[in-house]
Amino acid sequence: MSQVRSETIRCPHCQAKGKFEIWDSINVDLDPELKDKIFSEELFMYHCPNCGEDTGIPFGTLYHDMSHKIMIFFEFFKPDDYDYSPVVMPKNLPGDYSGYVYRQVFGLRNLKEKIRILEEGLNDIAIERMKYIITHIIHPELAQNGIELLFVKREEPDEKYEYGRIHFIYFEEGEDSPWYISLNMTTYYEHCLACKLDPRLSLKDNEALCVDEGWFSKILKEE
Repeated sequence: MSQVRSETIRCPHCQAKGKFEIWDSINVDLDPELKDKIFSEELFMYHCPNCGEDTGIPFGTLYHDMSHKIMIFFEFFKPDDYDYSPVVMPKNLPGDYSGYVYRQVFGLRNLKEKIRILEEGLNDIAIERMKYIITHIIHPELAQNGIELLFVKREEPDEKYEYGRIHFIYFEEGEDSPWYISLNMTTYYEHCLACKLDPRLSLKDNEALCVDEGWFSKILKEE
């Protein structure tokens, strides 16, 4: 079940106090509306009843999707000294957690992306490998300018693309409209195979790891 607590918030605009719900855990099977509030960012928005101003309230939560067997430990900010140590899951958790994917995620944009990837049943390690190759080797100017790719969707097969396509977006500095990069899904499957053959990319079933660009860069430096 989802767990929520009420906290007193002081509005930074008018200094009036009000109540705000902080969700320590979210079960989107039991409370599906909370997933919508994550993607709209409403879950993290405080609406002052006194002056009407809106204020973003960052807090961490545990995102649990039983249908897709996903558990994500989410925090808004990554610590400066973060070393990518995994969260080891207890072996005696009540219930059946076989086949679950456990992850750590920092940043709301990354949480939304991770949910999309895992809901699609895609290998997020292969996705990060794809993104790294695109931004550091195929289009190195993206990495040089600090631009990151975001997975947005997988397109179903059609007459032109037998295996479908996979789509990424990125934003140029100062631009509101995204740029798109679309690839044949066969490229994704090639990256899945490369991950399978690389022992550095094998994760333990009972560990929640932060699989992002920083993690992949760290892995590449290992022997």
